[in-house]
Amino acid sequence: MLTVAFLPDLLATLATGWTAAGAAELGIHRLHVMGIAAVVGVFLLGLFAQAYRPTQRVASMWGAFAVILVATAGTVWYGVGRPEEVIPFFLLTGIALLTHPAGRRLLRRGDSFSPALLGLVAVAAVPLLAFVGTQLSLTTSAVDPHAVDGHYVMMVALAIAPLAYGVVAALGFAGWRLASWLAALPMVYYGLLSIAFPLQVGSTGAVWGGLAILWAIAFVAVAEYSRRGPSRLFRRDIRRSD
Repeated sequence: MLTVAFLPDLLATLATGWTAAGAAELGIHRLHVMGIAAVVGVFLLGLFAQAYRPTQRVASMWGAFAVILVATAGTVWYGVGRPEEVIPFFLLTGIALLTHPAGRRLLRRGDSFSPALLGLVAVAAVPLLAFVGTQLSLTTSAVDPHAVDGHYVMMVALAIAPLAYGVVAALGFAGWRLASWLAALPMVYYGLLSIAFPLQVGSTGAVWGGLAILWAIAFVAVAEYSRRGPSRLFRRDIRRSD
């Protein structure tokens, strides 16, 4: 219950963190806390989307599960952060997955997939996985306050979120359109953070931040354009023999 009670305060930093008051309150943890709020927000969107037509939101279910799995595994494995706040959400998500109305259809792809979206996921995977490696190497420090608080682990989850939602969207799981937007949101937000706070721990600077934003725009644009119909590049119908 305490975890749920503190969520509004955390999610509020998505907006308040940009203000002078937010900067004074968050200090050196500004980018990390706002990034954590972003990954928590996109996880909750994927999970709570199951409350309405869940059989049509399978892609978001898998994306949310992947994000909380990474956050929980990192928190427990490295013994950092607040496992008492992360584990309950992992258990909740696990129950939601096991009892999902889609049943075995959770494992079933749709009738189409997007080669273009898969290509964009592959492009993003290279820098994102390099970022993951860097963050994991930093989280073993016993004197770095960012490591002790589990910030690096949560930044790993932030980097995994676009890949998790992006893969299921590209493969055409039910609800792939919503998943494509959820893949783009954390990239846009992190890109803005990196550009705005280049000296904060966790920032990759204006260039990489700008590229993250461009990738997110391209991903959503391709996803939306692919709705126009079957295409060998944008959305290929797997039922067709050609």
